[in-house]
Amino acid sequence: MSQVKVSEKYLRFKNGSSLFIRYRQPLAGWLIASALALVIARILGAGLSPAWPGVAYGAASALLWPRLARRNRIQSLVLLALGVLCLLWGRLQGAGFELERLLAGNSALLSMLVAVSFLGLVSQPAEQEGERLPRGKRAVGSTLMAVHLFGAVINLSAIFIIGDRLGRRTALSRDQVLALVRGFSGAALWSPFFAAMAVALNFAPDAQLSAIWLVSIPLAALSLVFAFWQLCRCSGDGAAEFTGYPMHYGGLWLPMLLATAVFAMHEFYPALSVLAVITLLTPLLTLLVLPWRSREPLGVLSRQVSGRLPQMANELMLFQCAGVLGYGLELLVSGLEGGLPLAGFGAFEAALSYGVIVLLSLVGVHPIISIAFVGSLLAPLAPDHSLLALAFLASWSLGAAVGPLSGMNLAIQGRYGVDSFKIMRWNLGYLVVMSVLVVAALYLLERLLR
Repeated sequence: MSQVKVSEKYLRFKNGSSLFIRYRQPLAGWLIASALALVIARILGAGLSPAWPGVAYGAASALLWPRLARRNRIQSLVLLALGVLCLLWGRLQGAGFELERLLAGNSALLSMLVAVSFLGLVSQPAEQEGERLPRGKRAVGSTLMAVHLFGAVINLSAIFIIGDRLGRRTALSRDQVLALVRGFSGAALWSPFFAAMAVALNFAPDAQLSAIWLVSIPLAALSLVFAFWQLCRCSGDGAAEFTGYPMHYGGLWLPMLLATAVFAMHEFYPALSVLAVITLLTPLLTLLVLPWRSREPLGVLSRQVSGRLPQMANELMLFQCAGVLGYGLELLVSGLEGGLPLAGFGAFEAALSYGVIVLLSLVGVHPIISIAFVGSLLAPLAPDHSLLALAFLASWSLGAAVGPLSGMNLAIQGRYGVDSFKIMRWNLGYLVVMSVLVVAALYLLERLLR
């Protein structure tokens, strides 16, 4: 009789475990959506503690831990351990500690990334049935523009959509990979929907987006022009053999509308940070446009929450652990005597910060880790946030292009079988030229801000 009872308990436990495993991913997705809703409620004035969204994101991360690759688990644990050590050291030095601040972490930043992920439901590159892919110089230009402009809104999905079309019959060539990498990474210089912008504004919340765009948009245009020239020159015979992606300019109305809406709302409501504006606007515009794009908008939204949001497990864990590290570094720096051997923060210091972050990217350090470290170190100097934000955007853009362990290059390696260290070597010359332009842009922005 006792054996029967034990068997029944085991079966109940086993069935319960199976149900938990089955519903773990959808539950994590709804926790992520709940955290976004809590952050939006706070932006609209609800008197909620900032710790609650952080707790929801933390619970989702715990549920999604089995989804993480071994490399991502190790990286997350290292970040978490370093953050805890910094917190302990800061406390030993007498620095103040706020549990609510620790729990809140990077909730605002994560919420922007989650909000932007909904744009993929309504903004996709158009593809006409039986359409032939263009060839030659025109193909180089259209591919760079397509991955740049669509990537600026739907992020990494643009690389997969365009890359899958290019690699449908043959493996991607070196030049096609470079067009994808350089066209996409250049969007980090200006796109308000990129993780780069979210991170930059998280550490430089008072940055003037209009001032940054005066410099960063021309810089992004120069990056595309240089990439076009280099690809055409290196491809031989005027890039006649290059097969590219057709650019449908009629599909750009939504990206342009979004960028204009973000800028206009920030101008009319300057009390709202750009981060908050994007977090509010992107889900709203998605809800307005989706009924025109889909016959079952509720079903599409449900699948997005339960299926697509859990796929952000790597970003979720990385940004949360980076938030612990960032707060730990802040306490550590506040407890140090003497501070940095710098009297102020100008274009030279911004260029130096850019160089440090890019060099760390070359050895495999993710830009968010480097930016958290540099941002915490520079905070006591009260730097100009616009100058600091441009340095962060540029370092993310170029660091993603050359970093062998950047999310973009690892995604290309995993999907198309192109070694990420080869991508790094192919982009070193591009990095040198673009770094000269970045330094010039930093000095130009410094003059414009005076």
